[in-house]
Amino acid sequence: MSERLARHSEKSVIEEEFQVSTHRDEFFEPDYNISPGSLMPVVYEEQEERKIYNFQWGLIPENADAESEGKKHYQAKSEEVEEDEWLSECFGKRRCIVPANGFYKWKTSEKKSTPFYIRLLAREIAGFAGLYSVWQSGSGRDVYSFTLLTTQANALVQPVDDRMPVILQPDDYEQWLNKDADAEDLKKLLQPLGMTEMAVNRVSEKVADLNSQGPELIQPIPK
Repeated sequence: MSERLARHSEKSVIEEEFQVSTHRDEFFEPDYNISPGSLMPVVYEEQEERKIYNFQWGLIPENADAESEGKKHYQAKSEEVEEDEWLSECFGKRRCIVPANGFYKWKTSEKKSTPFYIRLLAREIAGFAGLYSVWQSGSGRDVYSFTLLTTQANALVQPVDDRMPVILQPDDYEQWLNKDADAEDLKKLLQPLGMTEMAVNRVSEKVADLNSQGPELIQPIPK
């Protein structure tokens, strides 16, 4: 099942955490069930200035015929980015941070899939490592889109899924966004977050419905 995210922090919390500012309040409406194809506020650097803007989740190839092609590229294995010419270019020039409070994973068995919500323990908001591109539509409109980088799951997430998103430490935000950062140094950031920094809880199966919303989606339920 596709990766899903949840974001419910106040605009001021996100701005302070990622040292950005915008008057676009509509970017920060709580969303407890974000799926590929959705718009999300994303932090990036442009002309040596840190910015935040709504990007489409799903990296659109430069030669794509339609925006919808981005949905195929909602995540990318961090270990393989340099094996793909296009992703390698994004890794070198267009890195971004995706603010979210947590992510969902489904544990699959022969009988059913059970959703789990994974969040940080000590930090309210997390910075997910991403890559972005700017695709120009037939009408000349610039569409900013992104993909999430994944890594091997830590011991806490492993029983649910063998992959997890790369979550950056706050001290690494500046380096990750710096277009002049050394590639080898950046690769060292693409590690699974420690299991002691996270919590994993089973949640309602309602999250499988893309139309479901509300804080009840991230509330733990008995195993």
